[in-house]
Amino acid sequence: MSIAYGGIIAFLFRGVNLAVALGIVLFCTNQMGASNYGAFVLGLTVVGFVNAATGGLTAATAYQVSNQRQPPPVALLNGGILSVSLGALAIGTGLFAGQVLAGDAGRESLAIGAACAAVIVNSVVAGTFLGRESLVRYNLALVCPPLFALIAIAVAFLAGGSKTPAVALEMYALGQWLAVTTLVVTGGIALRGAVSLNGALIGRIGKFALVAGLASGISYLNYRADLFLVRHFEGREGVAVYSIAVNMAESVWQVSGSLALAAYARVGALERSEAVALTTRVMRHTVVLLGIICVGLFLLADVLEAVFPADYGGMATALRFILPGVLLYGLAQSYAGFYTYQRGMPWVSSVVAGAGLAIDLVLASLLIPAMGVNGAALASAIAYSLAILGGLVVFARSERLRARDIFRFGAAEVQDYRTLVRRLRGIVARA
Repeated sequence: MSIAYGGIIAFLFRGVNLAVALGIVLFCTNQMGASNYGAFVLGLTVVGFVNAATGGLTAATAYQVSNQRQPPPVALLNGGILSVSLGALAIGTGLFAGQVLAGDAGRESLAIGAACAAVIVNSVVAGTFLGRESLVRYNLALVCPPLFALIAIAVAFLAGGSKTPAVALEMYALGQWLAVTTLVVTGGIALRGAVSLNGALIGRIGKFALVAGLASGISYLNYRADLFLVRHFEGREGVAVYSIAVNMAESVWQVSGSLALAAYARVGALERSEAVALTTRVMRHTVVLLGIICVGLFLLADVLEAVFPADYGGMATALRFILPGVLLYGLAQSYAGFYTYQRGMPWVSSVVAGAGLAIDLVLASLLIPAMGVNGAALASAIAYSLAILGGLVVFARSERLRARDIFRFGAAEVQDYRTLVRRLRGIVARA
C-alpha cells in the first residue's frame, strides 16, 4: 500500500479527531471566560498525561499482535486485565482527592479520575486494532471519546447548567465512558475467538507498557509541562492563551501521525533494513507535508486569533514562535514507531523526549518572565528542535545512514503521490 495513500486514509479520521478537538476549544472558550477555561485546560492536561502514559498499553498490545503474532482476542483479554486494574486505581485516586479537596476542586478531581479510567480502558482496545492493522476501528477508538465528550459538554452548557470547569470536566468524563463502553462492546464482537488468561503474557504486556508508557508520558510532559510554569508566572488567563496556540500548532501532528500510523504494523513486521527504509520514507513525506501546513498557519495566525473572544488575544504571536519546533518534532512519531514496533526499544523515545523536556523547562523558566506566553512558545520550539535532531543523529549512526538517506526526496516518494492521485481519480470516477 502506498504510504501517501495509507496516510491520507488515516488522516481522514485524524481530521475528524482534529475537528472535534478544535470544536471543544472553540465551544468552551466561547462559553467560559479565560480564567475558567484555563482551569479546564489544566484538568485536561492531567487526563492527557495519563492518556499518554497508558498509551504504553496501546503500544504493548499492538506489539504483541503485530510483532509477536498473538491472536487479537488473547491480547485484548490479557491486556484488558491490566487496563481495568489501572482504571480502578485512577477512580480510587479521584475519590480520595475528592474527599481531601473542598468545593469545585474536589468535584474536578473526581471527574479527572473518572476520565483517566476511561482512557486507560480504551487504550488496550485501540492497541488490539492497531496491531491487526484495522485502521478504521483503531481511528474510531481515537475519535469517539472526544466526540462524545464534546456532545456531553454542549448538552450540559446549553441546557442552562453552570458553566464551570467542574461541570465541563464531569461531562468530559461522562462522554469518555459512553464512548469506551460502545468501543468495548463493538470491539468484543469484532474480536471474537478463543481466549485464555496467560500470566506470562500479562507480564510481558505490563513490562513493555511500563517502558513505552514512560516514553509516552515524558513525551507528553515535553509538550505540556510548561503550562504549569505559565500558570505560575502568567496565571490561568495565560494558560488559556498559550494552550490555544499550542493546540493550533500541534494540530499539524495529525498529518505526521497519520503517515506514521499507516506504517506502524508494517514496520513491526518487516526485516530491520526494510523497516529503516520505510521509516525514512515516512520522514521525508512528513517534512514536505508539515512544511506546507506550517507555512500556511504562520501566514494565517492573525486570522485564526480573530476567531476567539478578545480574552484570548496574543495567541497568534505565540503560534508563530512555536511552529518551527513543531515542524521538526513531527519526525518523532515515525522515529518512535521504528524503535517501539521494530526494535522493541520504546525507551529510546523516552530519552529523546526527556532531553526535550529538560531543555524546555530550563528555557521556559528563563523566558516566560521576560516574554510571557511567547517565551514559553520559544522555549518549546528550541527544545523540540534540539531533541529530535539529537535523536536523528543517533538513528543515523546506529543504522549507518547519511543525512541524505533520511531527507532526500526521490522517485519512490513521487510514485507515492502518483499512486495517490490515481486512486483518488478512480474513487471519483466510480462516484
